[in-house]
Amino acid sequence: MERWKGTKGQFGYIRKQKKFQFGMLLLFVAIGIGLFFVGLLVHKTRANLFTVLGILMVLPAAKRVIALVLMMPRHSVGKEQFDRMKGALPEGADLLTDYVFTSTEKVMALDFVIVMNKNVYGIKGNKKMEDDYVKTYLKETISASSRGYQVHLLDSEKAFYDRLKKQGNPTTTEKDSVQEKVVHDLLVIAV
Repeated sequence: MERWKGTKGQFGYIRKQKKFQFGMLLLFVAIGIGLFFVGLLVHKTRANLFTVLGILMVLPAAKRVIALVLMMPRHSVGKEQFDRMKGALPEGADLLTDYVFTSTEKVMALDFVIVMNKNVYGIKGNKKMEDDYVKTYLKETISASSRGYQVHLLDSEKAFYDRLKKQGNPTTTEKDSVQEKVVHDLLVIAV
């Protein structure tokens, strides 16, 4: 199922989600219409159980429509862009890409989220968003389990690469259970 649906935080997730949710929407609509016509053919009236079941297929179809509305304005990062970022990261750093997440008020997306050395770097990819809101939301999400982690929002990959060079570009970073918990918490809020 993951092959078609994609995995949160992995390359191509947004693209796979769009295809999967659209396919599932078509499936549920086809099942609903099919149930309606089966009931009509068998009972020669619309007032039957098959019609009710056909109408109930609207519920899972509506869930798919919502998922499509969340994903449609967003795009997956390119393969070259992903490979460049993955190659620049030191061993032990965690990379999440195609990261779409929601709060009770907003839907937000980041091209990349990198967790390393007690820092969480979010790369916006020149998207317009309220930086303070996103930063505070991510900080509150991870602070419950991991004190000492800093959240940084960067406008582009170049800004991240510059920051990495300034820090000395380590070849490895220490990865501990707290970092794994931070990544887990970030994946929990992802759509």
